[in-house]
Amino acid sequence: MKQSRAILIFKLTSLTWLVYANAGMAEETPPTVKVGVYARHLASKIVYNYRVNNKFPQTIDAVTIGRDSKNDEDPNNDTWELVELPSDWHIKLGIPAASSNSPTGWRVSVSDPENGETHAILWEVINEKSPALLGGQTLAKMSVSLDRPDANYLTGHAMVHFTNRNPATITVPLDQLDTTPPTLAVTLNPSTLRSPDNKLIPVNVIFTVKDDDYDRLPEVKLESITANEPLDPGDIRDASFGIDDRYIKLRAHHNGSSDRIYTVIYSATDASGNQTLASATVTVPHDQGGNIIP
Repeated sequence: MKQSRAILIFKLTSLTWLVYANAGMAEETPPTVKVGVYARHLASKIVYNYRVNNKFPQTIDAVTIGRDSKNDEDPNNDTWELVELPSDWHIKLGIPAASSNSPTGWRVSVSDPENGETHAILWEVINEKSPALLGGQTLAKMSVSLDRPDANYLTGHAMVHFTNRNPATITVPLDQLDTTPPTLAVTLNPSTLRSPDNKLIPVNVIFTVKDDDYDRLPEVKLESITANEPLDPGDIRDASFGIDDRYIKLRAHHNGSSDRIYTVIYSATDASGNQTLASATVTVPHDQGGNIIP
């Protein structure tokens, strides 16, 4: 009887250790590579910046942005994702230094498939003596500038090549580092329009833009101008929608016995595509007494 109880206790103890062992194995995080990206406006260019975090024990000696290998060994299945080429890229001279940045000991080039319609951007070590990306390290200072934005530089994939690993490459999705829209406040001057003969009054727009940690020059655009009552075609003048227009004209007119309220909406969009809207109002009082703005 004692022997049977001892065997039962041993089985239960073994089962308990097995459960703990399995739980411990489940908590282990497999090694990964994360390739983060953010974009910023710089003068008239869009600059895409990349950061590689290697959590594998193996060394990384090349990173291709905009290439999805599907994590198989057949290159015919690869997808090339980028459309826009770097600024002033030349088929013989490559990417100029003014349009790119590379870590010390690395170089950058356009990896171009045969059809030429799409491509990828390749960073790789220059030679065997160049400092590669070791396990547990992060590699930055990888950037390329474009004349026009290309969302594929933000939403595509990165193919990472290891020095001594089988398989030698893996593909990971790009990780968005900038997910916060800029902060925008709009002030219209004047904010009240008075005119005895319903004149068009110039209105100046003042912005207060709080930049985030990534893009200090978000793109500001005039989105719309509406009112709380029907407008005639000539009530709004010199308003260019879709661009950074800070000077408009609004007619100092109202219908009936209520105030007319114009609502002007602007947007601020950073280079990573995060957008915020802000509005301000201009009032045309139904009582046109008080100071008259010429």
